[in-house]
Amino acid sequence: MTRSRIYLCAALYAEGPSDYEFLSPLIRRVLDLLGNKLFPSRVDVAETIGIDAPRPYPAKRDDRIAAAVAEHWGAFTLLVIHADGAGDPDEARQTCVTPGTALAQQDHPSLVSVPCVPVRELEAWMLADMEAFHTLLGRGASPSLPADPEREADPKQTLRRILQAGDFRRGSERAHRLFGEEVRFEALRKLPAFQRFETDLSEAIQTIARASDGGD
Repeated sequence: MTRSRIYLCAALYAEGPSDYEFLSPLIRRVLDLLGNKLFPSRVDVAETIGIDAPRPYPAKRDDRIAAAVAEHWGAFTLLVIHADGAGDPDEARQTCVTPGTALAQQDHPSLVSVPCVPVRELEAWMLADMEAFHTLLGRGASPSLPADPEREADPKQTLRRILQAGDFRRGSERAHRLFGEEVRFEALRKLPAFQRFETDLSEAIQTIARASDGGD
């Protein structure tokens, strides 16, 4: 029996411009890796698309998420909702991700959605890989990275300090995109929040594959 192709195109609903810059290339890379590991030679992965609600923006986040899904429905096969954990990622999932997913699924029951919730901020994921800093700042750079980035109280400020000390002059959003393109998975997999994200993406890919095969 010939299996159908599996098309993976993530739509990303994130909190801010720099989050889109980091996560968009990272998500595509993870989908490509996981998809081809799970279903060799069957997966086509598109560039991640950033989505938001049309103006005027609804006041509530869950309404904005549902409106963004409705606005872009048909253009993607997987929704990723990012929310900073602010020290309590489980609570952030329940308050900032689950309500929006549930509301969107009322009109689109087939929606496949994955939370992306770091312990505090996404910048912690950028502090996990010295090799990425070598790419951005040069091989001679030796920034002092935290041993456990997810426990860093203010990862955004730590990242800013390191980039300034390394004389990185291309702007914060450019730095975030470069990290999304360069950070190594083996470094990210040391972080429990990324481990959970990767596991959820793997399960989502398998759900999409079953739908592509007609529910088999």
